[in-house]
Amino acid sequence: MEEVKNLHRDLYCVLFPGIVKNDEKAIECMGGLKSMSQCYTQSNKKRLAMTYQPENPFLRKMYADSKPTAGVLLKLKVKKTRTGNEIKREVISTSLVGSVNKINKFESMCDYQYLPVATPSAKSDKPQCFLENLLPSGVEQLNFMVEPSPMYITPPNFTRSDKPISYFYTEKRYYVKDSTNDDSMNVDDEVHKFRSERGLPIARYTFNLAEDLPQEPNEYYLKRKDARLAVYPALQQELEVVKKLFDVRPIWSLNLIKYHTKVKLISLKVIVPCLAIYMKEGPWRMMWVKYGYDPRKEPGARIYQTLDFRMRHAAGVHAMVMTRDQIVHCKKTDSIKNYKKCSSEPLSSEDIVYEGAVYFRPGMVPSQRQVYYQYCDVELPEVQQLLALEPPAGYLCHARRGWLPPDTDQLCRDHIFRSAKRTLLDTHKADLKFEDYSSVGSESDEEEATTSTSVNEADESLNILQ
Repeated sequence: MEEVKNLHRDLYCVLFPGIVKNDEKAIECMGGLKSMSQCYTQSNKKRLAMTYQPENPFLRKMYADSKPTAGVLLKLKVKKTRTGNEIKREVISTSLVGSVNKINKFESMCDYQYLPVATPSAKSDKPQCFLENLLPSGVEQLNFMVEPSPMYITPPNFTRSDKPISYFYTEKRYYVKDSTNDDSMNVDDEVHKFRSERGLPIARYTFNLAEDLPQEPNEYYLKRKDARLAVYPALQQELEVVKKLFDVRPIWSLNLIKYHTKVKLISLKVIVPCLAIYMKEGPWRMMWVKYGYDPRKEPGARIYQTLDFRMRHAAGVHAMVMTRDQIVHCKKTDSIKNYKKCSSEPLSSEDIVYEGAVYFRPGMVPSQRQVYYQYCDVELPEVQQLLALEPPAGYLCHARRGWLPPDTDQLCRDHIFRSAKRTLLDTHKADLKFEDYSSVGSESDEEEATTSTSVNEADESLNILQ
């Protein structure tokens, strides 16, 4: 009877990449019980990280994916008897401990592990580790800035992917079609002149004030829609749902469309280019603008501009939000390619968008460390006051700021960070252990709020639609 009860007992299995001689050290290598518990409760969102040197930050962690499995854990009692030099083992009893439904396997590559070591001055000297000299232990005096420090610079990582991939080196970087053999090919075609390995072509627009935005979609996208509609009739209903969104609001982000419509990404690749044009650069970068609407001529379009927010390193807040490596990514092989399947199938991880990735309100926390918001979706009173300021008469749309005055983006980032920091600290107050110098954080935050930092722009939406 007890064996049957234990069969319904779910266990959490982790396949550790090594021989475990000390359980506590093995758990410490995986971030401790707290980190493992978070991965267990959020297995569809967070990945388990592991490193062989937990105290060394100069390395790249390995990440394990949670996979379904079917197994049981047995407890064996073995009796050992020695006869001469031989040891005989005999199983006395077996008992069932529980069943395993999910297992975490570290199948990714283990990148180079670094340890800061001083070069010996003589051959007889041994290399010495000076990790403690690099990591701050508390409030340092001002004279540490003038004292010589050991030179230790390491690359963040050598591998850009978790698993080995095949890459074909070629000098043909761009796809060029011979117009002499195909008279139907237009020389000024803006669709097919991009790299062929980008997948399906996207209507991209480089920001300028001279050219007019297209009023209708390219014929290529309409033909592609008709071809998909022939094998997937539910696409017409999904098209009407997305079209209603653009009737209410002329500019949308792809994540915001997925959040409101719950339409799969494989359908949005066909639908969205038929309704809007993709803004590659400018104030509305990575946004889809409805055909016939020109935000460069409408000052009211400033509320739809893109705000690039990135979580800062302050008071331990940065460690509370997951990195890109910790987030579970959907593989391309797992995407649905058969349009004849029922539309009621559950959404995959690439189709699910959380509220924190598109909206920000008081008491909320961004779903990741870098989020692209639209200004109108940041529902903070301080941000809405900045958006309420009308541009002066005769003001032209700026190539980067759009219709907003200078430093508006930096002020909005300051307001979002203060609100997120307050929420995170209130939520994790019981788990945080601050040092004596934590009281200085408020002063440093005020100084940080007045400084403007330049960030490199990243075109994330291009990778999403491939």
